[in-house]
Amino acid sequence: MGSPSEPKNSPIRFAVSTVRAPANPAEIESNCGATELAPEAAEDLLEECWEQIDSPNQSPNPLAAPLQRHLQRARHVYRLESNATPFPSTEWADWAWSVNALWWIPESDGEPASLRDPAGRQLHGPGSFDAEAQIPFLPESRQRRLGSETAIRNRNLDPVDGTAPLPSSSETETFAPAIAAKRMLGLFAVAARAEAMANGQTLDLDRVRERSPLAADALAPAEKDFFDFVSPPAEMVDTAAWRYESLHTLQWALQMQPELDWPDERCDLASVLRLILSLPHEDLIGHAILRPVEELLRAADLHVCLWWKLAVEGAAGRDIPGELDPGVVAERVHALSWLLQLSGGVPEEAADMSWDQIGREIERGIVG
Repeated sequence: MGSPSEPKNSPIRFAVSTVRAPANPAEIESNCGATELAPEAAEDLLEECWEQIDSPNQSPNPLAAPLQRHLQRARHVYRLESNATPFPSTEWADWAWSVNALWWIPESDGEPASLRDPAGRQLHGPGSFDAEAQIPFLPESRQRRLGSETAIRNRNLDPVDGTAPLPSSSETETFAPAIAAKRMLGLFAVAARAEAMANGQTLDLDRVRERSPLAADALAPAEKDFFDFVSPPAEMVDTAAWRYESLHTLQWALQMQPELDWPDERCDLASVLRLILSLPHEDLIGHAILRPVEELLRAADLHVCLWWKLAVEGAAGRDIPGELDPGVVAERVHALSWLLQLSGGVPEEAADMSWDQIGREIERGIVG
């Protein structure tokens, strides 16, 4: 796909790191004068990177989606100024690998901007990307993906090659347990209304608020729209009914369910309802405890792999493999992607809107 070209026009480089607490680049012995951008400046630069990838003047790049995912998850952006050739040096390349950083080389003297891997090989920019360039992922992520693929092979299935692993625990930050518990209550309200309508009954928002004000207050914007319909479309009701599976997944994440079994059948609804109805909702929120993030990531990575398997087999017109239930897989991917903020960090006050965003991404085929 071409060979890497050393940018010579501009001494300015930016490192876009996804880890929460990267090693300080100022500790590297060099004359680069590394400084971290302020949040507002970092946001402007990331937007510039995004627009460059999305530019209609650029040739289609199969790496565009994972590159944009990296930008969504960026937590730190550093500015370096160096006339050193070649760049990056071994020290800077090692640092970039360790903090999971991409290099952004801004436009200069008519030379288009480019995104490069930690070793300086082009991933996006003028011409074609370097065949040896790699979108960086930390060893933990790659090791976890190997574990997911082994689990899938143990079910006599072949995993889909070439899909990106999920971020590492050093890049991931879950919503607070109380936020997850509130989301669980919102899902319960939605699924309960769908179930009532399937049985010829009604359940409006006033009744939900009377029974559980916390559940009514926890609804995401799209879920409020669902309650606004006196007679919602059948497709909307069916989608809402599947939310019991997301609810079950969050119960598992909150240590209320012992296992997250292979997704070949729907959850035990009686168990899900008993846990929701037997405890005061204030206690569910106040005593919420999440599983360790590593355990959540293992489950998320496996289900993302299964989602891709279903997508590829479905596109080819083949039967559903391994007796998987596509609805269960999709709901688990939705719940875990939201909880782990796989689209990037989200303020707690925007958690409900983030739920809708994840849903739209899954509908467009964006997972992981």
